Amino acid sequence: MARQESFLKLKGRVGDLTFYKSGGKYLARTKGGIDGDRIKNDPRFARTRENGQEFLRAVKAGKLLRDAFREQLTLTSDRGMSGRLSSAFSKIVKSDEVSARGERNVMAGDVALLTGFEFNANSNLKNIFTEGYGASLAEGVAEVLIDAFNPSSIRKPEGATHAQFVTVAGFFDFNGLESAAATVEGEPFSLDESEHLEETLTVGSVEPVEGGVGVVMLGLLFWQEVNGELYKLNNGSTNALRVIAVE
Repeated sequence: MARQESFLKLKGRVGDLTFYKSGGKYLARTKGGIDGDRIKNDPRFARTRENGQEFLRAVKAGKLLRDAFREQLTLTSDRGMSGRLSSAFSKIVKSDEVSARGERNVMAGDVALLTGFEFNANSNLKNIFTEGYGASLAEGVAEVLIDAFNPSSIRKPEGATHAQFVTVAGFFDFNGLESAAATVEGEPFSLDESEHLEETLTVGSVEPVEGGVGVVMLGLLFWQEVNGELYKLNNGSTNALRVIAVE
């Protein structure tokens, strides 16, 4: 890195030199980094190539999961969700105790590590809804049973008058990149109720993916009542979605 002393202050690239401004100073630096062909072929970068291959599998697995219910994610995710999900899948890849380094993959790892993943770090289900629930997934049918509870126990965002449960369930082959998923939404309920009865959300007829793993998610969406009409709080910062079962 060098400082530009000329009265002409440059910004941009000229040959192997890059001119830029940082901290109020005009600086210059030479083109850095390691040649791409060297990384691809040099034996000394074998570990780098292996790590890259495994991380790419994690990224593709995360994209497969996101694509299966992208519409719901617009209401239930934070900006950093994609990166956090890739990191979660990277841990799953590294849990593969069978494959050789560089060949480790999601399906040979402990996919159950995905359980508990929160798609919205700003409003996660574990913190806003502390009552009991359970899930099962068998023969293409997923059921989420939510115990009776007092809606006043929900940590509601400002302006919310109603809430609604949503279940996403599907089967995923994170190696073959195949999936089948479906979504069911419960009826909105008033947050002023003294008691909400036991509720069951059933996602039926999800076609199993051969060799795939089942994933069940539970979400909580908030609504606002205005003049007798319900409107979803659509900014996504207050809604929650959590992986509650991996089978």
